[in-house]
Amino acid sequence: MGVGLGHEKLQVYQRALEYVGWTQTALAGIDHSAVVLDHWDRAAESIVENIANGNSRRTRSDRNQYFDVAIGSALECAACLDICRCREMISDDTRMQGKKMLQPIVSMTIALREAESAYVREELAPGSAWKYDGDFAHERLDAYKVALELVVWFHRSLGQADIGAVNMKHLDKCTTSLVLNIAEGNGRFAAADQARFLDIAHTCGMRVAVCLDMLVARRQVQDTQIAMGKQILSRVVPLVLGLRGYLVDSKLRSQSAS
Repeated sequence: MGVGLGHEKLQVYQRALEYVGWTQTALAGIDHSAVVLDHWDRAAESIVENIANGNSRRTRSDRNQYFDVAIGSALECAACLDICRCREMISDDTRMQGKKMLQPIVSMTIALREAESAYVREELAPGSAWKYDGDFAHERLDAYKVALELVVWFHRSLGQADIGAVNMKHLDKCTTSLVLNIAEGNGRFAAADQARFLDIAHTCGMRVAVCLDMLVARRQVQDTQIAMGKQILSRVVPLVLGLRGYLVDSKLRSQSAS
């Protein structure tokens, strides 16, 4: 069958489709009660959809709106892999295999985003931006590393606790969202977008803290059971706020300079 629509000619689109297929295989056999798995599946689909939509637009600003979302979704997928590994749902080999597939997708989409042409063209030199160097930028952030510590703590300390299905789902959702929003926000190009994702991450961290306090108030857990979780939150929340403050300060300095 011949190639039809323009986006089907893009290598990055074909690679994104390969990643969707790989994700489907990786998700098979995993307990789908974890919130992160739905995020992972939807983010993988979002990469494909937004590359296709970006390719169909003819102004650079319109294209980049979709390419930005595709890049953010790819980074969200990478963060989902980290969360799944922290929760012992996948092997380290699976995590690294997934990230090696995501790296060229991110690099190639960034190249499309930065193209000056009125039409989308792939012009990467062989090997120039396709090499996976071991991590994504958000993985070097202290806020991201500590947020993953919270995921590990939740999995190991409260994962088997009798706190009720509603509370368990709420904590699962908030700890997952905390990690994912730090990752996706760090990949956005506009400071306002980065700040928006960090605001969501901050809100999620506070929701976890409040939920833990209410579990103690309702005598569903003891103080000692959540002490480590509260300690981790006391580290990650200031880190998230510090990143947001840095963005605001940078924007103010830029405005004053202009």
